[in-house]
Amino acid sequence: MGPDETFLDLILDSMASGVIAIDKDGTILVFNKAAARLLGVGKKDALGKNLLSIVPNSGLVNVLRTGEPETGRPQPIGTRTVLANRAPVFRKGELAGAVSVFQDITEMEMMSRELDSTRALARTLEEVLSGAGEWMVVVDGNGIVTTISEEYAKFNGTTVAGAVGRHVTEVIENTRMHVVAKTGIAEIGERQTIRGKALIVNRLPLRDGGRVIGAYGRVVFKTVEQLRELATKMNLLESKVKYYEEELTHLRGARYTFGSIVGAGAAITAAKAEAERASRTDSTVLLRGETGTGKELFAHAIHAAGSRRAGPFIKLNCAAVPAELLESELFGYEEGAFTGARKGGKPGKFELAADGTLFLDEIGDMPLAMQAKLLRVLQEKEVDRLGGTGSRRVDLRLIAATSRNLEELVGQGKFRADLYYRINVIPIRIPPLRERPEDLGALAEAFLARLASETGERKKRLSAELLEILGAHPWQGNVRELQNVLERAVAMSPGEILLPEHIPTLMLRASQGARKESTPGSLASVKAGAERSAILSALSASGGNKTKAAALLLIHRVKLYEKMKRHGIPGSPGKKQM
Repeated sequence: MGPDETFLDLILDSMASGVIAIDKDGTILVFNKAAARLLGVGKKDALGKNLLSIVPNSGLVNVLRTGEPETGRPQPIGTRTVLANRAPVFRKGELAGAVSVFQDITEMEMMSRELDSTRALARTLEEVLSGAGEWMVVVDGNGIVTTISEEYAKFNGTTVAGAVGRHVTEVIENTRMHVVAKTGIAEIGERQTIRGKALIVNRLPLRDGGRVIGAYGRVVFKTVEQLRELATKMNLLESKVKYYEEELTHLRGARYTFGSIVGAGAAITAAKAEAERASRTDSTVLLRGETGTGKELFAHAIHAAGSRRAGPFIKLNCAAVPAELLESELFGYEEGAFTGARKGGKPGKFELAADGTLFLDEIGDMPLAMQAKLLRVLQEKEVDRLGGTGSRRVDLRLIAATSRNLEELVGQGKFRADLYYRINVIPIRIPPLRERPEDLGALAEAFLARLASETGERKKRLSAELLEILGAHPWQGNVRELQNVLERAVAMSPGEILLPEHIPTLMLRASQGARKESTPGSLASVKAGAERSAILSALSASGGNKTKAAALLLIHRVKLYEKMKRHGIPGSPGKKQM
């Protein structure tokens, strides 16, 4: 015992509970070791100090004020909780101070909360498993019933109280619950007959770690007929899902097929054959042709005939999107990538075309900076969203189209040579309308039939005079121009016959001027028409190669150029060939 320690001090310091005593002024007179440990304050540093300077939130000062004891009061101290009993100290009938005895209950409090949660969970599970209409039973590892729903007990001719505590074989007919509790092997969708009724049941083992401690059984179908009804509903749902998938494929996919491409002439037939062969592969296709020849129609048809026809068909016109927006359209962006970016981000065309086809129209108008990024996507099959931090894998088929001369653009440095070779895998040339005059009548009939279907009116017919004018027109706008002319003629015609007066005046004047140069029916007119047709057929058969076309016509190449220029056929010297 130290010189300043009394036997009472030793007793107080040996206690596991903290003890603090103060006088009527709040000065600490007693402060044992347990109090020092719990409060994190040295005993010597606390004695003689005001209690509130050591424990700012102490409730012991309230006892000085009221003179009333306080028992079982929890008080937080830092991250821990103590339970305190406080009492006033009287001397000769006057309040002389107060004393507090407290102990750490942090772990006890945590255990209490866990116990409360466990009890609440157990009550909830019991209510769910034993709910009205539910047929279920739980057994322990020895096959003794621990829980059974009221409905199931009633069906088995007993009560919950009468079933719990008995072996499951004494309660349920033909049961295997005790077997599952022993083997730990689940039995799903088993048929069981109870009281002459066929049921479908599931039996599941209950485990604590790796040890089987019991089993849970549930009647899934109370009659076999319920299972049959469910199977019928599932079949119906599967049929509906299949139907909706087909509808979605139709909405997301290509709208046209090769059957939509009208024409039986040599030029268009050759182009269709090449496109059909290309559709059997997954290679990149480059569609080349003048504006209005139907490049998008071919792109749709190639997708619809290919192995990716169930996937999406996504298109983007590179010439129609401003250069500053083209990157976000193609690659998409993450939320916050730039001012005005949509919340949650937005996928680009590459991601939308996954497992399908991406059609890039007018690829010759794509900026050089975007060409480099497109090349990386095609090579790496990965796409990075704007503002994103990771790459996304994309699996798609690319179809590109252009009305421009890519070779000239490569020579001028306006189109990357490496990208040109990457997309020019299967080039397909779509012939202009003037090279397929034999298809003009069929195209006109198809357009008139479609217009009649859209308007609900009777299909209108071309007069012989109008058909002759249409045949002589050069059709710089190709099939699209023909469609627009016929749509105007149908709108302007009050009757069923379309006449020359129903087409644009400028077109009619140009046709009349051409006919004045050669009298209709004259030998010169017939000869000129035959010569022009022969040249167009030779060019089509040779794929546009002038030397081969001249050889087919048995004339010199220079002579061919002269005749092409005389008949206004594109590709002759002095005219830019598209």
